[in-house]
Amino acid sequence: MTTRDEQTGLMNFGAFTFVVDHVVRRASRAGECATVLSIKIATDTRKGRTSSTPDSASIYTIARMLRSDLRGEDVVARLAEHEFGVALPDTDVDGGEMVVGWITAQLAAKGLGAADSHDPEVIVGRATFEPTNGPVEVSELLDAARASRTGPSRVLGHAGPDARDVVGGGQAVVDRRSAGSRSLARRHLRALRSREA
Repeated sequence: MTTRDEQTGLMNFGAFTFVVDHVVRRASRAGECATVLSIKIATDTRKGRTSSTPDSASIYTIARMLRSDLRGEDVVARLAEHEFGVALPDTDVDGGEMVVGWITAQLAAKGLGAADSHDPEVIVGRATFEPTNGPVEVSELLDAARASRTGPSRVLGHAGPDARDVVGGGQAVVDRRSAGSRSLARRHLRALRSREA
């Protein structure tokens, strides 16, 4: 059974869900966070804007950027024809927001997702798992990340009735009771490291 997308060489959906399941379970045992991103190339018109159909060059540009500029431990996959998934181990809400901001800026610089561009629009959603009494399902995190592309979404962890889900700004958070998890914003992206560091 193949585990790679033929066009980009990235993991496919099945391999991604298998690996991310282990990432979330390990994070749960270690008391760490994990963030999942859903990166969608829009194929419809939104807010009166017309976008061209994504071509193979756009798909390859996004795949190459994600593969080369994220950390080695981050999990990058092509989930569907016009969707990529990224799992960021040991990454809390702040770290996830930093990565989303960086990805958005990089895409805009390449003409993808820019408001005044007729190139395909790219939308990034994210869901953050924070430690609970047990891991959440990968499908829950993916659904939350996909939902947050167009607005806030909610996912409940498996921590019991006193768990609270925090929603705002399009960021889906799975059980934010643990305040001890650390942000990796300073060392998350190779492309953001200063040469002096």
